[in-house]
Amino acid sequence: MKQFKKYLYPLAAALLVTVLVGLGMLRRLDRWAQDWLFQRPGIPSGDIVVIGIDEEALELLGPYNTWDRNIMASALEALAEDPEKKPAVTAVDILYAGTSTQQADDRLAAAAGKLGNVITASMAGFGEKITWENGHAVEVQTSAVLAYEEPYEALCSSTAQGHINAMTDVDGVMRHGLLYVEPDGSEESRVYSMAFQAARSYLEQKGLELKPPQTVGKGHFYIPYTAGPGGYYDGVSIAALIGGQVPADYWAGKIVIIGPYAPALQDAYLTPIDKGTQMYGVEIQANVIQSFLEGRRKTEMSDLPQLLFLFLFSTASMILFLRMKVARGGILCAGLIICSAFLTFILYAAGFVTHPFWLPFALLTLYILALAAHYIRAVRERHALALEKERIEAELSLATRIQLSALPKDFPPFPDRKEFDLFASMKPAKEVGGDFYDFFLIDDDHLGLVIADVSGKGVPAALFMMVSMALVRHAAMSPENEKSPAKILKAVNAQVCYRNPEEMFVTVWLGVLEISTGKLTAANAGHEYPAVKPAGASFELFKDRHGLVIGAMEMTRYREYELQLEPGAKLFVYTDGVAEAANPRDELFGTERLIRALQGAEDGSPEEILDAVNAAVAEFAGSAPQFDDLTMLCLSYK
Repeated sequence: MKQFKKYLYPLAAALLVTVLVGLGMLRRLDRWAQDWLFQRPGIPSGDIVVIGIDEEALELLGPYNTWDRNIMASALEALAEDPEKKPAVTAVDILYAGTSTQQADDRLAAAAGKLGNVITASMAGFGEKITWENGHAVEVQTSAVLAYEEPYEALCSSTAQGHINAMTDVDGVMRHGLLYVEPDGSEESRVYSMAFQAARSYLEQKGLELKPPQTVGKGHFYIPYTAGPGGYYDGVSIAALIGGQVPADYWAGKIVIIGPYAPALQDAYLTPIDKGTQMYGVEIQANVIQSFLEGRRKTEMSDLPQLLFLFLFSTASMILFLRMKVARGGILCAGLIICSAFLTFILYAAGFVTHPFWLPFALLTLYILALAAHYIRAVRERHALALEKERIEAELSLATRIQLSALPKDFPPFPDRKEFDLFASMKPAKEVGGDFYDFFLIDDDHLGLVIADVSGKGVPAALFMMVSMALVRHAAMSPENEKSPAKILKAVNAQVCYRNPEEMFVTVWLGVLEISTGKLTAANAGHEYPAVKPAGASFELFKDRHGLVIGAMEMTRYREYELQLEPGAKLFVYTDGVAEAANPRDELFGTERLIRALQGAEDGSPEEILDAVNAAVAEFAGSAPQFDDLTMLCLSYK
């Protein structure tokens, strides 16, 4: 179930973009992308000639609505004047339905028959057709042929017909042609377009066969344009043709298209190859004919398989985006968009028109959703980390209180004992530290003094410190160790080495003061030298003999020594955090500065002496962070 849940978000995101695309929200952008990618200008065919009913013709021959059919007859006669140099096919993009004057009608039909291979225009009228039975509508045809016009009978008999119906997409751009119309709704009545008829007749004369393009719906097909407005027109006017100003070599053996080429004739449309300038109908015919001649048949792939592919591809992409880091996901997204563009071109070259904007849109949308998911995940993780940090800080704060509570902190510690004065302090470098100090009366005449430094920092050191402190006190209070620091340290070392899988260790200075005589017996397990101030003298380091640290080797023996403290003498012990305190220049405080600080406050009480040392260290360190605990203990023997 958990394995399935992690795919729910990619599946939902992929389904979202697929639904958005399927609902047609990208239709306009996708058409723009199709037009920009697929409708690229090419070289117009030299086998296609356009003769226009242009502004020049209207000026010379009068307004078009005053023309009779003799003018078109004159044009066809001019094309047939040299039998050796006639056009291969002539397409007249004008509808001559119904009769006019007998003479004009006969002349035009005769001229077309003499020229041969002439295609004249027919046109269907479309609308909604409802079939009724017993007063009920049983069939509704939204694009039924309600009317059909073709050339008058004489012209129809002497020419072939091709329909000239044209229809734009909903945005007013002509991207599709209509291959055929069926006037009575049956294939037997099918009439192909003028462009198809012209291309088929031209190829048949060359012994070739024209295969119809793939169509959708009621005969619609995609037009791959070659030339934009004016691409096929050399400025040859029908007036120049009739006036004998155009040499026959210009049209010999070619496809000639005659039709309106002036704005007043209202036969111009926007096309995908140039949406800023309208293209006349004769040039649209020329583009379609060239696509037929060159066999550039483009099939628009249906939406369903593309949507299915989009959904599967989007799901896989979203899974990758969610698993990858943001930067790598962006690189993958860009790479996939580039690959989708190449795929679109490859499919178009193979004859398939796809939706080029779908994949880039889906990839960008999914990447943005993945960014949002990464952000939400990061916020949740940060929130979880913040909660975890709060929990750890709370636990560390509790650990600090527990650790500090384990250290003696009531001063003076023994108010009834006037023979000595004692003060100690510890400042952990982190929330919890590994240093500790301790002092306790072993009996009425013996005072135990301990200062120690556990290896490592933080919670592990603090835990080891608590254990070590308890072991030292327990060993010191044990009668079998006879108040001997050497024996006490030996016993503690044996206990630590017995169970120490992490191989931690602790340095310890341990002293036992015989209160009545001032005799101090001490042992050092790898700890710092103590500083001693004899009565009437100043503080100096006492370089005692060091033994191995506690926890390094089992069965270690420790040596002890004696110091005679006279009334007025003072003892100062500390951990290495004092001497190794660093300033911003990475210089160490050192024992020389420590001794000077002690000597400057040697006449004060133990508390005043520790305050002076702390102040000296703080002034020296400044803003530099410290990485070791500051622990000190001072005894004044009275």
